Amino acid sequence: MIKAILPALAALAFAVPALADEVWSSDTGQIVYLADEYGSAILTFTDTDGTNGELVFPGLAGNFTDRSVHYGYWVGQSALQCPAALGRPGALTSLSWGMATIAFDDPGFPSAFTVLLADCDGDFDRSIRATPF
Repeated sequence: MIKAILPALAALAFAVPALADEVWSSDTGQIVYLADEYGSAILTFTDTDGTNGELVFPGLAGNFTDRSVHYGYWVGQSALQCPAALGRPGALTSLSWGMATIAFDDPGFPSAFTVLLADCDGDFDRSIRATPF
């Protein structure tokens, strides 16, 4: 019985990449897939102005094979003051936030991507290009 279980466990261990393995390089620094929480993928990043923040993409959690365009938001700590606070459950809440859209080049892991960013609920005004390490 052990002989039958071991191959299945080995296949499962290699079927899904570890979150820590998802690290991308960008002009603003590393972007790291931090966690899956409440159905959202959480990525850490440095914005184009040098401030650190988190990207939150609802519905992307655990998706390593069917990635395309996903909509979410970013939360950080900067001089930006939106008219209301935004955050993610159990973590950072801030008046510094905005909309984010991530577009993966390929549906599977690993893939490069471009993320578009806006302040508060305004228009997208900057982008970050990221490639996997």
